[in-house]
Amino acid sequence: MNIDCNSLVLDYLVHRCYKNTAKALLKDITKLEQYIYIPPQTKQYIQWTLLDARKSLIEYIEQGNLVCAFEIIEENFPALFEQKDSEFILFKLRCQHFIEIIRSGSELDAICYAQKHLKPTNHKLKEQVREVTALIAYKDPFQSQSKHLLTQERRQALAQELNSTLLGLHQMSHQSSIEKLTKQHVVVNKELEMIDIKEKKTK
Repeated sequence: MNIDCNSLVLDYLVHRCYKNTAKALLKDITKLEQYIYIPPQTKQYIQWTLLDARKSLIEYIEQGNLVCAFEIIEENFPALFEQKDSEFILFKLRCQHFIEIIRSGSELDAICYAQKHLKPTNHKLKEQVREVTALIAYKDPFQSQSKHLLTQERRQALAQELNSTLLGLHQMSHQSSIEKLTKQHVVVNKELEMIDIKEKKTK
């Protein structure tokens, strides 16, 4: 694997919190000259402790354990609570916590949590509250019109959104270089296909 490929793969592994594989790749890069040419920013952002914290956050959110998720944020990413831009993702996490309480079947606890933590400050947040609190109205939320809020896909999407936010908090790109290149490749291919179609029509 050449130097550029090493850099792209390492960048992807760090973004996705694949710590063991990232460390194995670094170990395999045996020549000092080769390691030097990995972009400086890549070396700087490999903070293994924070990578572990991000990985744990993703796992806890995907498991529905928002209590532990908030504990990790408070311990490792306290700046998130100070960023105005982070207000929406934090509120989404609190909404997810409410959903997990509903999932456990504790309606009274869910109401108490909503009264304490789900206090929207703008229209966008009010819509979030309206959407999730609708779950209380159903005897069986898993068979309701709002059952999409209880899916594993929602947990996974929220976990990745938080991961992207934390990457940005540490001056890292929200996407890995490989993901960016893949999207650019798709766009370029579509453009070339359109050009090809136009060319054929003019013949």
